[in-house]
Amino acid sequence: MTASETTAAGTPVKLLDVAVGVVIRPDGSLLLGQRPDGKPYAGWWELPGGKLEPGETVLEALARELKEEVDIDVTASTPWVTHIHAYSHATVRLFFCRVTAWTGEPRGLESQALQWVGSRLATEDEISAARVALSDRLAALEARRAAGETPGELDIAQARAQAPEDALGLALTPAVGPLLPAALPPLRWLQVPTRYAITQIGGPDALPAYLERLDAALASGLKLVQLREPAWVDGVDADSLFDALQQILARTRFAGARLLVNSVHPAAWWSFSDGVHFRATDAAQALHAANVAENGDSANRDTAPTSLPAGKWRAVSAHNAADLACARALDAEFAVLGPVLDTASHPGAKPLGWDGFADLVQAAGLPVFALGGQSEATEELAREHGAHGIAGIRGLLDLSET
Repeated sequence: MTASETTAAGTPVKLLDVAVGVVIRPDGSLLLGQRPDGKPYAGWWELPGGKLEPGETVLEALARELKEEVDIDVTASTPWVTHIHAYSHATVRLFFCRVTAWTGEPRGLESQALQWVGSRLATEDEISAARVALSDRLAALEARRAAGETPGELDIAQARAQAPEDALGLALTPAVGPLLPAALPPLRWLQVPTRYAITQIGGPDALPAYLERLDAALASGLKLVQLREPAWVDGVDADSLFDALQQILARTRFAGARLLVNSVHPAAWWSFSDGVHFRATDAAQALHAANVAENGDSANRDTAPTSLPAGKWRAVSAHNAADLACARALDAEFAVLGPVLDTASHPGAKPLGWDGFADLVQAAGLPVFALGGQSEATEELAREHGAHGIAGIRGLLDLSET
């Protein structure tokens, strides 16, 4: 099925709508297929899926395509992230959906090879090898031009495509050949845990009790925490709060979890931890400052508020479509959208409701956590409405990661 969108320049672009299955086994491994001869990017690897037919919903198209393509019957799937990618031959709107249960054993029905892969952090040698391969492809492309050839747009796109090791710092196990460029974002998003615990400690006196609960949550699998203490008794930049940050960070690092620091706190703390979580207003200001730096003196680019060392994450709080667009422009790992339901922490805020949340998430273009009234009881409902996972101040410390 095709649709259209308008570019920033006002030019209409025809979109090809595609349902894509992120088929995940309980051990976290992901199903990939190798494109057969005769198709663009033949020999490259991709996630299974295909075009929507007229009148189909995304999940209906997904179930049909996975049956036709890899011979499985989907029994559990949820919408996840909608992503627009421009290839040289087409612009596609990819409706990525998580598939977590099915019957049958996947097998290629279109002459394609299939492979279950896991992911891990790439070594420096693997990253270097991927960059050498990219350099070799680009050199071969230039050699063809020097010989008088005119490579097609598809040849150019294939030569320029990055490997996961270079683009994401991730290696696939077992190793496969090159991945379609549109398959890279989901690999990145799958690294984001599905539960996000936000602190509300208040001051040094309450820290020991909080750390005890945090230790239990980390032992149960919690992998993502935000330090957010706007009401810290000694101030948002107090030495006592930095001491708390150090104690929390030591625990998250030991557990293999990430700790982001809210932008209400000093920017120096962001790089000290695992990244920054921007408040919506701070995200807009950071994006403006980054654009000024990009368009102005290049010497100022590394001091822009969005500049972080490699491996550090950005996240954004969002309340509307403009905030989500800002998160996408900042290349954030994820956004947190809410409040979805009534919440004690924001008693005067009008909740979005699940339908309002789903409408905003569909156009977000990155993983989005549901915030506001979230708990284990709402987790499945959140995923059914397109949430990556749930975030919250209360309750999440008592849940284990799934």
